[in-house]
Amino acid sequence: MLSAIAVTITASLVVQIVVLFLLAYGYFLKTKFRYRQHGFVMTTAVIVHLLMIFYIMVPSFLLAVVPDYIVTSPLELVSVVGLIHGVLGSVAIALGIWLVVAWRFNKDFNGCFLRKKLMIPTLSVWVSALAFGIALYVIFIGPLLAA
Repeated sequence: MLSAIAVTITASLVVQIVVLFLLAYGYFLKTKFRYRQHGFVMTTAVIVHLLMIFYIMVPSFLLAVVPDYIVTSPLELVSVVGLIHGVLGSVAIALGIWLVVAWRFNKDFNGCFLRKKLMIPTLSVWVSALAFGIALYVIFIGPLLAA
């Protein structure tokens, strides 16, 4: 049976996959020229992602990954993957917040069209961070699931 920590980490991963689907749905809305709905869905994705970052990711990174792996064995796989995940995730959420705040629920979308150049790179960085997060999940939880 999985521990409470493993269940929490698994729930976090599931939420991140839900956020990925929200981002895909938001992109779909944009292709249908439903820009206001696109903005609301993307804002929801950023908020949900922020909640997971502050509730699960930052505490686990600061309380477990940094002291137990990065400080003691900075060149091990878990340390390198953790650092890359942290950097990519920080860049992705900073860009996501900036895009959402810059929009501020405006009905005028002209500013959004100017920021369009950052939207796909932001999504790409977020998906890369998710991939490294999944790698961390496999490193930490994989052995528990196999047992």
